[in-house]
Amino acid sequence: MNINDIARLAGVSASTVSKVMNGKDNDISEATRTKVLKIIEEEQYVPYFKYMDKEGLRPHVIGLIIRKNHRERENIVLHVEQAARARGYGVLVSYVDDIDDIQTCVNELIKKRVSGLMIDSVQKIHCGKLDKAAVYFTQTKKFETNQGCTFYYSLTEAGRLAADRLIEEGHKKIACITKTADEAVIEGYKQALQNQNIRVQPLCMYSGETLEDIEKYGLNQCISQNVTAIICGSPEVTCCVWKMLERMKMVIPDEFSVISVGDGELLNILGDGITGVEFPVKDMSSRMVKLLCRMIDQDEKMRVTEKFPPRTIERNSIVSPAREKQGDMIIVVGSMNMDITTEVTRLPIGGETQIAERLFVFPGGKGGNQAVGAGKLGGQVHMIGCLGQDMDGKQLYTSLFENHVHMDGVLFDKTSVSGKAYINVDEAGESTIVVYQGANKNLNIEQIKRCRYLFQKAKYCLISLEIPEEVVEYTIKTCERNQVQVILKPSGVKKIKKELLSGITYFVPNEKELGLLVPEEGTMEEKVKRLRNSGVKNVIVTMGERGCYLENDEMSRYFSGSGFEAIDTTGGADSFISALAVLLSEGKSLVYAIGFAIYASGITVTRYGVQPALPERKSVDIFEDEIIEKYKLVEEEK
Repeated sequence: MNINDIARLAGVSASTVSKVMNGKDNDISEATRTKVLKIIEEEQYVPYFKYMDKEGLRPHVIGLIIRKNHRERENIVLHVEQAARARGYGVLVSYVDDIDDIQTCVNELIKKRVSGLMIDSVQKIHCGKLDKAAVYFTQTKKFETNQGCTFYYSLTEAGRLAADRLIEEGHKKIACITKTADEAVIEGYKQALQNQNIRVQPLCMYSGETLEDIEKYGLNQCISQNVTAIICGSPEVTCCVWKMLERMKMVIPDEFSVISVGDGELLNILGDGITGVEFPVKDMSSRMVKLLCRMIDQDEKMRVTEKFPPRTIERNSIVSPAREKQGDMIIVVGSMNMDITTEVTRLPIGGETQIAERLFVFPGGKGGNQAVGAGKLGGQVHMIGCLGQDMDGKQLYTSLFENHVHMDGVLFDKTSVSGKAYINVDEAGESTIVVYQGANKNLNIEQIKRCRYLFQKAKYCLISLEIPEEVVEYTIKTCERNQVQVILKPSGVKKIKKELLSGITYFVPNEKELGLLVPEEGTMEEKVKRLRNSGVKNVIVTMGERGCYLENDEMSRYFSGSGFEAIDTTGGADSFISALAVLLSEGKSLVYAIGFAIYASGITVTRYGVQPALPERKSVDIFEDEIIEKYKLVEEEK
C-alpha cells in the first residue's frame, strides 16, 4: 500500500493525499480531507506515524504476548485472531519462555506501533503509553490486582471439578497424574477430596517433568494403590495413560474411570471417548478482544476482573465403581455355547418323541454363563475360552462384552464352529442338556500360558469341566502357583483326579454330581466328608429349591432355599456360583455370600434362558435385609 493506492481509493490525486498527510490542506474541502483520512485508517497505511499520532489515528493491530508453555496457547492464539479479525484488527503474536522476557516483548511491540496489548502474566508489566490499552490473562486467580483488566480461568478449579465429577459417581480411591507445569490441578484435586472428608493419599498423586516420567513411574505408582479412577492433568497425559492401560490390558471405564483436565478432539477417538474438563478459552478470548478494542477506540482505561469457569464435556469414560473394585479380580475358564432350549410337557424318555411348545435360542455355556453372571453383579471378570469364527461366535462374544466381561483371554478358532447346547425344559422347570463342544475342545494349555498375567492379578478362578481335562488340570496348578482360589462346578464328569481336589478351594456339585463322584453308599454328609478328606477345603452341595449344604473346617450347615417358584432351572447353578464368587471377591463372609447366591439363583430360575435370566445387582440387593434375617443363626454360630 502506497500513496498512489490511497489516492486511487479516495478518488483524488496523490498530491491531495500528500497535502492532507502533511497538514498543507487549507485549500482542500473538509469532506475530501475526512474521506482521505478514513481511507488511511481503514487501509492501515503506516509510514507517517508522526502524523497519525498528531491526528489521533491508530493502526488496527494488537499485540498478543503468550508463554510458550501455556497449556492452551494454540487455542488462545486461534480464538484471539478470529475475534480480532471480526473487529477489523490484525494480531502480532510474540512467544516468551518466561515472565522475565515479557517486558522486552512489550517494548518491541510498542515500537511496532500496536494499538493495544494482551499479556499472559500474573504480574503488572510497564506498558508506557499503552497502559490504557493493555489487558492480562492467566490460568490462576493468583495475580497482581493492580493490572487493571485481567481475565482468567483456574487450573485448580478444573482439578476440583474433575475430582468432584468422579466423587459424584461414587469413586473414593482416585489418582491424579499431571506434568509438573500443571501441578495446580493436584491442588484442586486435594481440595475436592478434603471437602468430602476423603483421605488424601500421597501415593495416589504423581507429577512428572515429562510424559516419559509419567509412563515409567507415575501410572504404576498410582495403580498399585488400588485406585478406581484417574484424573489426567492434560489431554497429552490422558493419551499416555490410555496407552499404558491398553498395554496392561485394562479397560476404560470398566476397570478405571478416566477424566482429562483439558479437552480436545483427540479425546473423542480414544476408546469410546474420554470425558474432559473444557477451559472456556473461546469465550475468554472473545471477551478480551472486545474489551481491548473498546479501550482503544475510546482511549479509556478500565478496571475489570473476569473469571471464566471450566465445564465438563461428558463422553463414555466414567462409570460408578464396581463394588468388587475395592476387592479382587475373577477369572472364568470354561465353555461358551449357543443354547437351543425347547419347552416340553415332560422330559422325553428312551425312544419317545415330544412336540416342543416353544423354542428359545440364547448365548450360554457354563463358562460364559458364570462370566456374565459375575459381570451383571458388578464383578471384575475376565473370560478365557475359545469361540468359532461363525455368527454364533460373534453373538456369544457380544453378549459377554455387553455384560461387562473382559474378553482379552478369548480366542477365535478358524477350524471349528462355536459350541452348542441342546436343552429340554419340562413344565416343572427341570431340564436335560446335551452339549456339542465345538471350539471349546480346542482350548489348550498354550492359551492358559498366554493369560498368565491374569492369574498374577486374580483372587478367584471359576472352572467348568466342559473343556479338555488337561486344560483343567493345568489351570488348577496355575492357580495354586499364583495363590488363586479355585471355585469348581463338576458338571459332565464322573471322576476327578484326587491330586487335583486339594487345589480346589470351593467345590460346588449338585446332589446328582455328588453321587457320581462319590458312588459309595452313604448319606450326603458322609459323601461330602469323603471329598473333604481328599483335600477340598469347602464343599457346597446345591439342592435346587431346597437350598444347599456347606461343610468346611468351621461348620457343617444346611441353608434353606429362597422360596421362588422355578420355571426354568437351567441357569440356577451358574447363577449360584457367579454370585458366590462376586460376594467373596468383595470380602463378604462365606455365610452371607451363600445366602446371596441362593437368592440370585432363585431369581434366575423364575426366568427363561440363562444369560438373559441372570440378575443385575440391584435385583438381588433388594433382598439384603431378608437374607441377613434368614441366615442370621448361621452367621451368629460362625
